[in-house]
Amino acid sequence: MNFIFGFTFNFSAVALLFVGCGAVLQGCDKTIALEITNIYENGDTALHYDYCEDINDGRGFTSGIAGFCTGTGDAWLVIQEYHKLSGGKDQMSTFDPVLAEYAKTGNNATTGLSGYCTVWNKLGSSDSKFKQAQDTIRDSLYMDPAMDYAKQLGLKTSIAQGQLYDAGIQHGASDGPDGLGGMIAKTNALVTADEAGDSGSTLTVNGHKIDEIAWLNRFLGVRADVLSNPREPTNMSGAWAKTLYRIKSYQYAVGAKEYNWGDSVKVLDNDGKPITVTCAIALSSRQDSGVVGLNIAPMLGISNAMLCGCPKALALQITNVYENGDTAFHYEYCEDLKDGRGFTAGIAGFCSGTGDAWDVVQAYHKLTGGKDDMSQFDKTMEKYAASGSDSTAGLSNYCAVWKKLGNGDAKFRQAQDSIRDQLYFNKAMAQAKILGLKTSIAQAQLYDTAIEHGAGDDADGLISLIKRTNAKVTADVKGTSGSTITVNGRKIDEIAWLKLFLEVRTDDLLHPREKDNQGGNYWAQTTYRVKSFQYAIEKKQFNWASSVKILDNDGKPITVKCRSSSAKSKRKREPLAHAARPPYKLEV
Repeated sequence: MNFIFGFTFNFSAVALLFVGCGAVLQGCDKTIALEITNIYENGDTALHYDYCEDINDGRGFTSGIAGFCTGTGDAWLVIQEYHKLSGGKDQMSTFDPVLAEYAKTGNNATTGLSGYCTVWNKLGSSDSKFKQAQDTIRDSLYMDPAMDYAKQLGLKTSIAQGQLYDAGIQHGASDGPDGLGGMIAKTNALVTADEAGDSGSTLTVNGHKIDEIAWLNRFLGVRADVLSNPREPTNMSGAWAKTLYRIKSYQYAVGAKEYNWGDSVKVLDNDGKPITVTCAIALSSRQDSGVVGLNIAPMLGISNAMLCGCPKALALQITNVYENGDTAFHYEYCEDLKDGRGFTAGIAGFCSGTGDAWDVVQAYHKLTGGKDDMSQFDKTMEKYAASGSDSTAGLSNYCAVWKKLGNGDAKFRQAQDSIRDQLYFNKAMAQAKILGLKTSIAQAQLYDTAIEHGAGDDADGLISLIKRTNAKVTADVKGTSGSTITVNGRKIDEIAWLKLFLEVRTDDLLHPREKDNQGGNYWAQTTYRVKSFQYAIEKKQFNWASSVKILDNDGKPITVKCRSSSAKSKRKREPLAHAARPPYKLEV
């Protein structure tokens, strides 16, 4: 990995410069980029948090998901980040003096580190905070600097961004002759004329217009030359020349025109054989021969929303608890709840009578290229979406098809994720940005409200609830959240504002303003959603990492962990208490 000894490394400054959630690669694109690099590094797509050994390459112990080394300093950064998350003393603390010294001097010795790999193996296998520390340092040292270069260049394709990350991991992100910055400079120097292409993205380099893939082809040539003939003495062991398969793999993907990735991409493995990498993270030991996948597409989303990664995953899962009684993403769910909205289906209760189910189907058509199993319902769905009809006539077999696709079609699940985010999540995050909310718990509460009340400005909608909350702010209010927002010219602690919002939402659930939301007394039965967040506030769980404690629908404390579940709900799904949603036409 990148050598960092020889100067003072201020990790907090790097963390401030590079914000992971704002990286160019996000969601499945980022997941796939990580997995491709894992193939080159480990031979499989798994994230080897538990890996640790001395590979005798002059860098001490190499360990974790990005080959953090005791002799280069990045392993010490992981340990320091872990100390912050664990609160100080932990199982790694015994190695602190030696790690700090070796990081400072670039010493590749393992003396004084007896038991280091044993402890790393143990924590990497079971400690979520240790895994989080590795994720943070990997992104701060490699992913985020690579994406910063991508932003400066104006790269838009997944393949070009993914290549910069892989180069950052192997070469380091420095401006040295073998570093990522140095290779970008060499590539740019080769651009002496305009060059057209078919990527759909054009860069401006040295005053010339060059197709992004044409630029990437030049970069791959430059990198191949550096791997074959490193300029820096520390890289001249001959090991790099044996890794040209990394270049050939991306060249194969370029040849197959795999420029932008959805939920999978075809590359070459380390033996030159074509393989398909899907959006799945494997948490297996380094000796595993297979890959146990964990689909995190619904966790990460594909937007620039404030919540991302595990905090977003937790927000989605918490709402799943309220909606379904478990944390699973029920892409396959479909039934007629007899609530005046036609068929209700999928991860966000998309309804045939309100228009959002039709939005999902249209998004799916775009991903499939046109004709698919859902096409047979198009005319009826379009008509019901326009009229707001709750009829199910003409939709025979609709639920059977939805269930089939929800269980087995990645593109159908992607379409649901996309529409959920467009209609509910992103709109909630837009309001959070306007307010200046920074805590996970406040942002997540706006999302849950949007799902139940709708994200609009009708009397029971999210925007109206925010306005009613803001009207209650008449004086400055201090608090302990560490975040202050300005409302009506007053400075109010973010959690103090959230408490007011929860009071307003409770009142709205008990006394809905819109006639369509007053039937069946459904909303009054869902005040457990508010009580659950109030419980989390009481426990001061303002910002989330890998888990959060809330109350389930029966008022019992539970811990929601950052993961996706494919299990079916064991509970009968209750009628959804969403706000009445008017017919609309969404461009997707």
